[in-house]
Amino acid sequence: MSLTDRELEHVERLARVKLSGESREKLRGQLARIIEFVKQLERVDTTGLGPRVHAAGLKPALRADVTKPCLPREDVLDAAPQREKGFFGVPPVIEADEL
Repeated sequence: MSLTDRELEHVERLARVKLSGESREKLRGQLARIIEFVKQLERVDTTGLGPRVHAAGLKPALRADVTKPCLPREDVLDAAPQREKGFFGVPPVIEADEL
């Protein structure tokens, strides 16, 4: 399937790009291949198949959420280059006059 000039111009407007010459014809060919692939997918018989999370029907391998002891707060803050009122001190990202 080949895209018309009007369809290609519509895609360019949606993507906010302006192509010309070789780039335009390359895009036309790529979009045509994508559309053909989607048409192939539409022909696949999915009768009796419910929604799938994973194409192979596998369950995700998740580990149990187990709490573990962490480093003592003071040890972590002692390693910080700068601390302020019991927290990490960092340079401001937004200046006060920008708020």
